[in-house]
Amino acid sequence: MKDRNAGGVLYEVEVYDNKGNLIEKKSGKGDSILDNWIKLFLAIRSGYSYDFTDTGGAGRYFDTLAITQCSMLAPEGDDLYGIVVGTSTDPVSSGDFNLHGKISHGTGSGQLSYGATSTYNDVSGLRQDRGLQRSFDNNSGADITINEIGMVMKISDGTEVAYVLIARDVISATTVPNGGRVTVKYWFRYNP
Repeated sequence: MKDRNAGGVLYEVEVYDNKGNLIEKKSGKGDSILDNWIKLFLAIRSGYSYDFTDTGGAGRYFDTLAITQCSMLAPEGDDLYGIVVGTSTDPVSSGDFNLHGKISHGTGSGQLSYGATSTYNDVSGLRQDRGLQRSFDNNSGADITINEIGMVMKISDGTEVAYVLIARDVISATTVPNGGRVTVKYWFRYNP
């Protein structure tokens, strides 16, 4: 396990059985900052505009000063943004623009029911953990294994909307039993 006391991007994954009992918990330091996140930071820092690659692989240009919405607080059932999960074990590349094997929202075979993405905050002295959390229920009829997690941001300029992956991590295989739940927390640690 990587050092959770260091700064940067961190994650935690908790798996519960169909009775609500915690059966697995893992955490680690993410290797996940992607080109889209770096471009967004540079745009905010400098006021310049950058091209992003949306989750469909298309180049998207947004004038930084015209962006009217940036959000990762996806509502229940919306798998287009917020925290997303997938099945692929492909290594992370800074140019990743989507999960390589995203699990869709639903109750059918291989699907998970996406809860709402909400804020996650933990402050202790100067150290601040600021991020997101989301739960996924497995009502598919069979166990589902998660191998990758990510954060997708919704960006809009009032006319167009784009979904851009800003973080992706490959984690050790995490099996969510049928009838169970997995909760993923993803956060940035400041002042470790």
